[in-house]
Amino acid sequence: MINEKVLNVLGYDKVLEEIAEYTVLSCSKRALLATLPCEDYFSVNEALDTTAEAVKLLYTYSVSGVDFFDEITDELDRAEKGATLSCAEVLRVMRLLRSSRLTNKAILSVNSDDIVIIKRIVSALYFDAYLENDISVKVISDDALADNASETLGQLRRKIKRLNEQIREKLSSYIRGEKVKYLQENIVTMRGDRYVIPVKAEYKGNIKGLIHDQSATGATVFIEPEAILELNNELKTAMLEEKAEIEKILSDLSHSIGIVAPRLRANIGLLSSVDVAFAKAEYAYKTHSVMPIMCDSGHLSIKKGRHPLIPRETVVPIDIYFGDKFSYLLITGPNTGGKTVSLKLVGLFTVMAMSGIFVPAAEGTRLSFFENVFADIGDEQSIEQSLSTFSSHMKNIIAITRQADEKSLVLIDEIGAGTDPDEGGALAQAVIEKLLETNSKGIITTHYSRLKEFAYTRGDIMNASMDFDGKTFAPLYRLAIGIPGSSNAIEISRILGLDGKVADRAVELLSDNKISFEKVLREAEKSRQEAENIRAEYSLLKSEAQAEADRVKAERAKLETDRNRFLQGAKAEARRIINEKTEEAEQLLDEIKEILKKAEVDGGDLIKARTIKNKIEDVKYGVAETEGPHFSDKPLDLASVKPGDGVYVASIGGAAVVTRVSAKKKEAEVLAGSLRLNVKEGEIYPLTDNTEKQKNKTSVSFTRNLASAAAAKTEINVIGQNVDEALLNVDKFIDECVVNNVAEIRIVHGKGMNILSRAIQAELKKNRNVSEFRFGVYGEGENGVTIVKLK
Repeated sequence: MINEKVLNVLGYDKVLEEIAEYTVLSCSKRALLATLPCEDYFSVNEALDTTAEAVKLLYTYSVSGVDFFDEITDELDRAEKGATLSCAEVLRVMRLLRSSRLTNKAILSVNSDDIVIIKRIVSALYFDAYLENDISVKVISDDALADNASETLGQLRRKIKRLNEQIREKLSSYIRGEKVKYLQENIVTMRGDRYVIPVKAEYKGNIKGLIHDQSATGATVFIEPEAILELNNELKTAMLEEKAEIEKILSDLSHSIGIVAPRLRANIGLLSSVDVAFAKAEYAYKTHSVMPIMCDSGHLSIKKGRHPLIPRETVVPIDIYFGDKFSYLLITGPNTGGKTVSLKLVGLFTVMAMSGIFVPAAEGTRLSFFENVFADIGDEQSIEQSLSTFSSHMKNIIAITRQADEKSLVLIDEIGAGTDPDEGGALAQAVIEKLLETNSKGIITTHYSRLKEFAYTRGDIMNASMDFDGKTFAPLYRLAIGIPGSSNAIEISRILGLDGKVADRAVELLSDNKISFEKVLREAEKSRQEAENIRAEYSLLKSEAQAEADRVKAERAKLETDRNRFLQGAKAEARRIINEKTEEAEQLLDEIKEILKKAEVDGGDLIKARTIKNKIEDVKYGVAETEGPHFSDKPLDLASVKPGDGVYVASIGGAAVVTRVSAKKKEAEVLAGSLRLNVKEGEIYPLTDNTEKQKNKTSVSFTRNLASAAAAKTEINVIGQNVDEALLNVDKFIDECVVNNVAEIRIVHGKGMNILSRAIQAELKKNRNVSEFRFGVYGEGENGVTIVKLK
């Protein structure tokens, strides 16, 4: 078990106090403040998983948490022993029952395989909806039962009300009648639960009844008139019976509570566990903490870790790693530079994670389970034992060297300080060598140059330093691993106001080796910081360039998609025009056939036939014009291409005119209609003679009817048409749907002898625009309908 003193030195108790503020129950707050790190690796992972589930329940599935209920351990103990609880105490038990039921239902209703541990906890909750409802119906406040708590209680309260009314009615005759002159005041009051009237002392013989009290002066006596004596007796009896009935109802409720008291007592512990998990989850959310990756190998890698006890707006995130390639970090650098904070951060993160608490760091942070954590931090001094600062530290360090092993985390601040520097440095090195032999993991801070040099000679301990500004010597609170730091004591003292001559003399008194070593460290630090700045600028430029490249790539992909969509629509429109021309030609041919069937052909008929023939030629000419350009299958060599040449461009599937040639880039700029683009050498083909001839003909122009897209049809009915008519109409309909981007159509052909359906489906197999087709199912028309999906 980790020493409580170590936990307090790390600030663990203060973190628990912050988390405890998020608890709902007072018992949960006590439990959380008493939380200790788990003692085995399995328990650590289960604790973290529990917190992770609580985060999901609160912030993914919107579970409201545990409903508040009072401390009722004492009430449950008394009820279990047979005591009768008061209305207020019974209501407190009801709130526990309600909290148990609501928590159970809310969490078990979450349909997710991610919630396992907390579901297991709440599944053990006992709740009794009948008892909960019985209490809520019968007990209406902390000091009252409802009239309908029992039939007897209702009857008694109605009787009491009636008697009160009768008594008041009789007493009103004294207040308003002729005997009012005997009264001190025209009121009805009570003495000892009995109704009385205030009578002047000199007239007490004029009012027959019992005297219950008199005023302090003796001028007034309170008389219960003889006329209401019996009614008052009945009222008193009814009130006693009411009290007895209330006692009986509360006794029955208390008995029911006593029977289930052990289970309710267990509920308190279960709900407290859930409330603690929710408090940890809320703390994680409010502090932007993450669930660390846990291991038990001693490997730690903290990414952008923020000390949880330093305000978020002032804390500087740091990266720390050790325990993998090297066991220890030796941190050096100026005072107030953040060495101690970094050391405490590692220890605090470790014990937080081992308690199931998320840590304020970036995703990917890795922490390790340790069986023990040792720490010697701060300027402690044992007054009771008359120990000096050095002696106090050495006592701690001796204990650490004796107990540390491969499952230990060791944190030592300013090792060897408080004594002669030479002896302190030698002693510190010896202690570090001993700790390295134990295979423990940890961090040690120091100002000793001897230890910095020692770390360079070992592979199991790594130098690290707290960054400082090379010009102002101000701390930057960043950890640089791999480079030792300089204390900069003289320079910092100079900046703080130390006399320049004193500072210069201090430099003179330093040994040549010391001056040289410190100078090398400062220059190395300056060079490293400059390199870091250059690297940061490069990373920023690289990310900006990558973002711009991604934007251009996305824009290019969008343009390519739009172009393909346009070409597809244009080709479909061209097919539609061809089909219309073909249909028109077929109609003209049918007219010629009808004319030729006549037995005699007169001059007028011949003229008509000749006219129709000319129309057919026009139609044939128009159809021919919709044919695409003819081109050779061998790409052009750019060396032979010059501006103004007509070429075929494979990427757009059409002809274009060359406007510019770049032999260096091996590409040409072409103009296709209003579209100007650059194409590579292998995408350009020469046009054949047929295409060149067609350049001189009047080309067919067409305009896509965008209005049709808004009212695009998805069904065609060909029932009653012959096969040729149906196929022509279906083909034309498919082309129109392709132009209008219709995904699925419905062809109604009827059943009959299946001649029409077979012919249509055979044609659909050949159509390039058809993705798949099928007969309709029940409710769609079955075999009388074909459902077609278009590409």
